[in-house]
Amino acid sequence: MPNKSLIIFSLSLSISLFFVQTVLAGAAALSWNASTEPDLAGYKIYYGLSLRNNNCPTGGYPERIDVGKTAAPEKPTHTFENLEEGKTYYFSVTSYDTSDNESCFSEELSKKIPKLKISRYEDVNKLFWQIFSSLKLFFLKLF
Repeated sequence: MPNKSLIIFSLSLSISLFFVQTVLAGAAALSWNASTEPDLAGYKIYYGLSLRNNNCPTGGYPERIDVGKTAAPEKPTHTFENLEEGKTYYFSVTSYDTSDNESCFSEELSKKIPKLKISRYEDVNKLFWQIFSSLKLFFLKLF
């Protein structure tokens, strides 16, 4: 029979790591006005850790993603996840048509991803111990 303490510890550690990872991940949600062009094919989001150096994509950012028309074409949005804490990210959007003509950048937006605060860590720690205590009681009754 497996060691009950080891099972409880493994389960609680897995749950704890899941919650800590969720809290540590930074996110940025972008939304923009929809293009009214009849031949709109989609949008590209350019982003990076420094300001862009041009108004059009050839002098833009190191990273880009093509988000297409998005799930709600009348209110386009995209969320970036797992952004690094303590860093400032810069974003601009372009649109492109069915002939692959791309617009210049939208206004540049930025977001600083805050560093983990002690109070958030303490909240996760409390949650971990609540889950651990519940699991411990459950397994003690089970075995």
